[in-house]
Amino acid sequence: MSIANVWDEKFQREGYVYGLYPNAFHVSESARLKSNSSILFLGEGEGRNACYFASRGFAATAIDASPVGLQKTNDLASQLNVTVETILQDLMHFEADQQYDALMASFLHLSEPWRTRIFREVINALKPGGFFIAEFFSQNQLQYSSGGPKNSDLLYTVDSLQDIFSISSAKIHLLEEVVACLDEGRGHQGDAALIRMIIEKN
Repeated sequence: MSIANVWDEKFQREGYVYGLYPNAFHVSESARLKSNSSILFLGEGEGRNACYFASRGFAATAIDASPVGLQKTNDLASQLNVTVETILQDLMHFEADQQYDALMASFLHLSEPWRTRIFREVINALKPGGFFIAEFFSQNQLQYSSGGPKNSDLLYTVDSLQDIFSISSAKIHLLEEVVACLDEGRGHQGDAALIRMIIEKN
């Protein structure tokens, strides 16, 4: 089964799997962005983050492999009377054809070697001075039942991300592991082992 079919099946369920409200870490770091900034949301799913930032005046673009997820993004945008551009694409084929003021991601489940390739392409997709703001499940999430895959290859470590972004074109502002309580729809509920990251393009 393709990754698109996997997520289509999940998103076809009634309601929004991860809720209607944006990722709390993204919101907490939004002050770093200038008003009207362009933001690309990676693996955006049902659109809760993109629609929130669009409602705050940002130019939001959502990319995802799931047509069902992007349709729900469009539906939510319509309900909120905002505009979100959508791109139907598997991130395995992601290549930057334009640059954005920021890229954001929450809980992308990428294994190697795709993870390194895609995250290096993230830097190419940023304008100089732009930010990559992301939150992922740590490998320690296997100890918790609050969401995420049960395959350690799809989970992250601080050291592995440090290796990917220790390049001349990237400045690491934040890279830390925390335990925090998630309240994101029925899909993410309870204490979780998270890695939070803020990268700036030099």
